[in-house]
Amino acid sequence: MSEISAPTEGPLNGHTTRRLETRRRLLQAGTELFAEGGVRAVTSSAIARRAGVATGTFYLHFPDKHALFQELVDAALEEMRPQTDADRTGPSGEASMRRDLERMLEVAERRRNLIRAVFDRGEGSGLAERIQDRIASAFEQRYARVFPERGIALHPGAAAQARAALMVRVIAWWAEEPARAKRDEIVDVLMELAPGRARENAQ
Repeated sequence: MSEISAPTEGPLNGHTTRRLETRRRLLQAGTELFAEGGVRAVTSSAIARRAGVATGTFYLHFPDKHALFQELVDAALEEMRPQTDADRTGPSGEASMRRDLERMLEVAERRRNLIRAVFDRGEGSGLAERIQDRIASAFEQRYARVFPERGIALHPGAAAQARAALMVRVIAWWAEEPARAKRDEIVDVLMELAPGRARENAQ
């Protein structure tokens, strides 16, 4: 299981170091419990108990369990965020897209407990949908610029939603049991189903 790190800013003293260590333990405990029972079944007290701290200490760091969960998700999304313009044309653009997808899958595999909790059907918080919308928003901005340049007659918003839905579902499916397919095989599938790429291959 991967270690969860709390963000740090500036020089650390003894009090700050202890506070950051407590926060790290709470995040780690939350990740484990969310994966075991789903977000709905977990309580703030249970997270504190797993982390070895008092319930009151939990509330010094987070207002509730949902805030802790959201911090975990935001950290994972930031790790998955594309580092390059993955929809450029030509070989260099495809190489960038592949690198970004490989990184996303590496994060998903390393944080598979969190991914499992996000897509727990009993949660009902709509978090998976919000993650999908966040990814789609980034794609739509690119597609609005790239599609006219490449002569792709697709609606940027609709294409972004379709691609985000596909990516999120495939990555969640694979992260639940990575032995189902090799990471490169998942990347190949997602590359082939990118808007424009699939149209080009069909012609």
